[in-house]
Amino acid sequence: MAVKHERGAPLDGPPRAVLRRGVANMDANDTRQRLLRAAATEIARHGFKGASLRGVAARADIRAASIFHFFPDGKEELARAMLEHIMETIATRMTPTIDAGSNLQPADLIVRCTAELWDFMAEHPEYAGALMREAFQPDEDAMVEVVRENGQRIVALATAYIEAAQAEGELGSFDVGRFLFRLTSFTITFHASPTMRRYILGAGHSANDERDAFLRSIRDEISSDALE
Repeated sequence: MAVKHERGAPLDGPPRAVLRRGVANMDANDTRQRLLRAAATEIARHGFKGASLRGVAARADIRAASIFHFFPDGKEELARAMLEHIMETIATRMTPTIDAGSNLQPADLIVRCTAELWDFMAEHPEYAGALMREAFQPDEDAMVEVVRENGQRIVALATAYIEAAQAEGELGSFDVGRFLFRLTSFTITFHASPTMRRYILGAGHSANDERDAFLRSIRDEISSDALE
């Protein structure tokens, strides 16, 4: 069906009703994303128990009652959705790199995946803050379980890949669990703690320089000629 603009010339496209539904869906998705980011900031600041739906609504610039349209079960459902979104997004962003991994040396693949994690946390420091809060001050078993369930899948995949590459002599000999813990904890802490970062590194430090230095340190640690 052709749709005409104001001067009468036909335009190819869906009917207005379809367009309106599409716009409404985009608006709803945008609101949901704002709520997830707002929930992360609120939890990072106050913890799960101290976070309030009123605070989330204020940060997302919507009415508190509107949150229940997206998350009928309230704060716990919202917090679970936020943590699941973080984990799913990390996995989704890494997937293209992992899919292309057959053409990469193991060290190159690990560094690229690390860069994806770093860049995601740089884009969303509120997510880094929420993860750090839940990591160091877990105050709700349901939230901890979400991190555990999703994190275990990523960790199991990374561990299996690294250990196989080590067995082939393509990576150095290092403790995989400790390596993954240092990688994730430093990345999260760096982006979740801007005040500590400025205090220790100085106000003039460059985040890009730190990114490059960190990725170099990762490559040095895992290279096949690394010291045992």
